[in-house]
Amino acid sequence: MVIAPQKRVLILYATMTKNTEKVATWFADTFRDYGWDVNLYRITSQKKLVEDQESLYFDDYDCVFLGSPIVGGSPLQSVIKALSLGAGGGLEKEVQDKIDAHEKDAAAGAKKPGILWRRNQAPYAGVLNPEDSIPLGVVFTTYGGGFFGSSEAMATLEQLKLYLQTNNVHVVGKFACGGKETGPAGFPVGEKPPKFFRPGPKDPNAPKADVQDAVYYRMGDGSLKPGSYFFHYDCDSKPGPREEAKAKAFAADLIEDYFMSYNNKTMKDWSELISIS
Repeated sequence: MVIAPQKRVLILYATMTKNTEKVATWFADTFRDYGWDVNLYRITSQKKLVEDQESLYFDDYDCVFLGSPIVGGSPLQSVIKALSLGAGGGLEKEVQDKIDAHEKDAAAGAKKPGILWRRNQAPYAGVLNPEDSIPLGVVFTTYGGGFFGSSEAMATLEQLKLYLQTNNVHVVGKFACGGKETGPAGFPVGEKPPKFFRPGPKDPNAPKADVQDAVYYRMGDGSLKPGSYFFHYDCDSKPGPREEAKAKAFAADLIEDYFMSYNNKTMKDWSELISIS
């Protein structure tokens, strides 16, 4: 009987309210259940990334996850700064300053500052050297349910996917689920939101929205539940047991379908695993 060698996964994530951290932890727990070596790493600052450089090379892993919550339609700035090619701030001037500095350093023969995600650097982003490893990748996010629903996640997932692709990671999975809403939908089920929502601490004395009271729905056990005013039901309690089950099932499918082959070779990527809800 031949036992396959232990595989390794790097789970990079950023978080603000611990929503995305919960999902990252559920992924990590599942990989450990399958005997993988797991590096669960929270992105906080460039300085910390550089300090931990030796444990963060994508070349050293069979699979790389990258996750971020969504703020203003984009990943967190800590993720953008760590993985974008030339930005990190979103302002054209900052981009140009970085380009100018990079060209100056290149002319002087200086090493590119900051974190390096590959031991073997390609000639330029997305181009492989023959010796490069190509880990499989997954991108994930959490989002509030107070606006358009699951479509809110699409742009951020594609942005995260690009960040991995430009570092020679082949993305085969996308995962998104609701997180605890800090905006207009962050209220218990059935409670009307304020009539005039403003960011910041919720004012219990704010006038409620001028809409009808929620209707009730009869469940299979005879109990009654009020309807939701927003896309997701019960945004105040996500991510919860249902999201945990989805995340763990997603990770288990990825491990079994792509990595548990008869000859210990990663399966060809004929398909993509997608869980967006």
